[in-house]
This record gives sequence, C-alpha cells and structure tokens, in this order.
Amino acid sequence: MGNFVSVIFCRNCSSRFVEISEWTADGNAILHCRSCNTREVLTHFTLGRGNLNNHEMQNARDTMAKKGRYEK
Repeated sequence: MGNFVSVIFCRNCSSRFVEISEWTADGNAILHCRSCNTREVLTHFTLGRGNLNNHEMQNARDTMAKKGRYEK
C-alpha cells in the first residue's frame, strides 16, 4: 500500500512536522515547523504529492540535504 504525501522537512531541526501555515497577499506559502517554530516564506515553487511505498517513505525521512549540496 502506498503513501500519498507531500513532504517538507525542516532544515533547522530535521522535523517532518512542517506545514503551510498561511499564504501571503502575493500567493507565497509561509511554512511553519511545529517542532522548532521556524517560519519561512516559500517562493517560486509549488507543492505536489507522490505515491511512496513504506521503504521509500522511510528513506525520505532518513535523508536530509546538506548545506550547499543536495541528495542525488
């Protein structure tokens, strides 16, 4: 069985409890981490969702981008 998810991780604390808390007047999303209370405006991107199996979902949770680098 797959997991339909949109996943955003907090770079500050690695939490997966990140949500769009509100929208700006010009349509940008304001992200909010419920773990460390960090807020950030997300511009020029949109969110979608994917169908992941349990193994892929755990890999996403265990993988975090490093500063100045990205996962391949």
